[in-house]
Amino acid sequence: MSLILFRPKKLDHIDTVQYEIDMLRFAARRLAGRTLTERDAWVYLEAFLLHYRNLIDFLGSESPRSTDLHVTNIWQLTNLTPPSTLNEIYAKGRILRARYEPTDAQGGGRISQYLQHCTMKRIDAKDWDISTMVNDIEPLLSKVEKHFGPHKGILVRIPAIGTLDQFSPSTTVATFTAAVVNLPNKP
Repeated sequence: MSLILFRPKKLDHIDTVQYEIDMLRFAARRLAGRTLTERDAWVYLEAFLLHYRNLIDFLGSESPRSTDLHVTNIWQLTNLTPPSTLNEIYAKGRILRARYEPTDAQGGGRISQYLQHCTMKRIDAKDWDISTMVNDIEPLLSKVEKHFGPHKGILVRIPAIGTLDQFSPSTTVATFTAAVVNLPNKP
């Protein structure tokens, strides 16, 4: 028997962006739960980073490709009215993208260098402050979501996370633990 899985079908471009938002929130909530095994935490961290990178590209890429969904073009593509604060959302999105996807000239450390493919950068230690990342992006996501219209129901929408502080469980990212925990190999 083969294992075949698929992601839910998207009804439109809004569903694509909403899927990214929902999966980011889902992964962040799982990381905050502290009931994960070491490898489960790594999987959720990678999922969080993947969806975070996709969303900062959506919110702040300065040169999106013609086929990219972007905060500046989705409104026209979906016949929706853009937020009145679109320029502010885009400006803040560019700041987030620059922070988490810096060029090599800016010191590197891009999410994509640790996630997208096998790079030499991946042996460099890197901490991911999930609380700060969520706090940075969530206000922008909430503003954009308000203009998406009613949820179509391909997945149950995951509510906004809200603000996480330094005492939130999500500030303890499992990769810190992974560096010091040695688990015996099991057959």
